[in-house]
Amino acid sequence: MDLKIKGKRALVCAASKGLGRAIAVALADEGAELIMCARSADELSAVASEIEAKTKIKPTVLVSDLSKEADRQKLIDTTLAAGGVDILVHNTGGPKPTSVEDTTQADWQEGFQQLFPAVAQLNEAFIPHMKQNNWGRIVCVTSLSVLEPISNLAISNAMRSAVTSMLKTLADEVAKHNISVNCIAPGAIWTGRIENLIRIRREKTGQSEEEYMADYVKPIPAGRLGTPEEFAAAAVFLCSDQASYITGSTLCVDGGKRRSTV
Repeated sequence: MDLKIKGKRALVCAASKGLGRAIAVALADEGAELIMCARSADELSAVASEIEAKTKIKPTVLVSDLSKEADRQKLIDTTLAAGGVDILVHNTGGPKPTSVEDTTQADWQEGFQQLFPAVAQLNEAFIPHMKQNNWGRIVCVTSLSVLEPISNLAISNAMRSAVTSMLKTLADEVAKHNISVNCIAPGAIWTGRIENLIRIRREKTGQSEEEYMADYVKPIPAGRLGTPEEFAAAAVFLCSDQASYITGSTLCVDGGKRRSTV
């Protein structure tokens, strides 16, 4: 299937590793022009070199901490100077694991700054270009926690739900401009973040890694963790022209773990 995004300009946030990296690689495979941002210059450069060697597409690399307003504005200014973007992929690492009772006011504020302002500010900056072209795709990597809160991820549960509600509202507002806005919720995808969460939880149980993982995948009908590449394939479809009638939705990529029918 031709996804019809060859030559489209895409900004992928937190693109140096994990899900963001996989999405950037998959977009380049489809011929999209890439702008990649993340906090680590070395990791970004390594991914960009890999993409260029594989696809002959040379990504633009911008070092940016999206929790900081000054960095966000610099990213926006540089990207607008390059002509704006057609595809915007929001992605960020999650806040630290914590229970509600153990979360301080400072923790809540830090989590908010990490997850919410960047989505709002980048949307505000880049939607006018999409409207002008009567085409745009906004995809936000969230979490299954927006549908069912996950134990010991209090900050992520709350903040990602707020982001999802904001984007659902935005989807209604911009649909008439052929701009789609969707969220994509990863289940257990084997990334560094999931590996760390599993390690923390396993240490509390005293189980061996083999024992813990056997229990961990039991609720997943697919019987395994997903790969970043599987997740990226779904995300890139939402970025494509072929997904033009999908908007305001949350797509779960979770191996069937979520039990609800809606």
